[in-house]
Amino acid sequence: MTMTAENPTGGRGDRPSPLIVYPLIFLSFVVFMLVLRELKSILIPFALAVFLAYILYPLVAGLNRLRIPYFLAVILVVVFCLGLVLAFGLLVGGEIGSFINAIPQYQQTLRVHIARLLDAYAGLVDRLAAALPGDPAVVPSTPSPGNAPAILSGIIQNLFSSLLTVFSVLSDTVMVFFILVFLLAGARDFKKIIITAWGPENEERAAGIVEAINRNIGGYIIVRTLINLALAILATGVLLIFRIDYAYIWGPLIGLLNFIPYIGAFVGLLGPLGVALFSYESYWTALALLAVLLVIQNLEGNIISPYLIGRKTRLNPLTVLMTLILWGFIWGPVGMILATPLTSCVKILCDQIEPLRPVGRLLGGAVKKQ
Repeated sequence: MTMTAENPTGGRGDRPSPLIVYPLIFLSFVVFMLVLRELKSILIPFALAVFLAYILYPLVAGLNRLRIPYFLAVILVVVFCLGLVLAFGLLVGGEIGSFINAIPQYQQTLRVHIARLLDAYAGLVDRLAAALPGDPAVVPSTPSPGNAPAILSGIIQNLFSSLLTVFSVLSDTVMVFFILVFLLAGARDFKKIIITAWGPENEERAAGIVEAINRNIGGYIIVRTLINLALAILATGVLLIFRIDYAYIWGPLIGLLNFIPYIGAFVGLLGPLGVALFSYESYWTALALLAVLLVIQNLEGNIISPYLIGRKTRLNPLTVLMTLILWGFIWGPVGMILATPLTSCVKILCDQIEPLRPVGRLLGGAVKKQ
């Protein structure tokens, strides 16, 4: 059987060949990602506003059920949320400034720890030299720890400058909340508008996509936010019990970074453990603190979150890791926080569009056998 002129690609009917479709999809994806990166100053506030809208809409709907006019309920919720954000920003900002000013006070403890490490290093080199046959080699002089505290202080200051970039989104607070007001005000009509925008013949499919996004992504964002809020409160309480300085920085930071899969839980421990090492001459306090925080994070990550969130996102671990890197490259720390819900939206769209269903299967988790 020969291929006809009307179907030179050998496909069935008028369907284009996958050799044409998937390269075009890939090129479109690359262009789309580049556009997102170039427009991040505009799109990040909008994405954060959508993220907050999913969290706050249940509160608005609850006030509306209490017979408070809908738009007034929107204003009350947004003003309350804005007040919380500003109060939190003032508290944490003051704590961070105080910590940076207190860094010189940690230098003596830093010298002690550095001297211990250098002594241990020198002893290890001496033992190895004595164990090796032949004449002892000339051992390089042990580096002086005199300038090390100043160097480490500079590193810590640079680290906190980097961490402060996470909170630099607060400079866009007015824009985020301005967009948020309009999102919440029109939330009741958005679903209908999106469904009807695709025409009567596609209303059923559009309704399915919107319902899946609202059910899975909305549920994930709300539950994950509540879990991370509880984690931040519990971590702050633990840090206060251990008398770790600036617990009101580290506790909320642990909760915030927990939005970032895999990496966030680890990075969130570095700050309080570093302060514990700098504040106490013994390592036991830091080890005990590490053990308690690891127990809390393992209970959250392996028991609580899987039970409450379940398979709402339905992404395999490799997908989560790769998209975490991708969204981090595109939008920085904010992209890493939003990586899971954004990728879940992409997967839902792929599942509903026939040519993209193989991509949706690749993004998803393992299929259970019936």
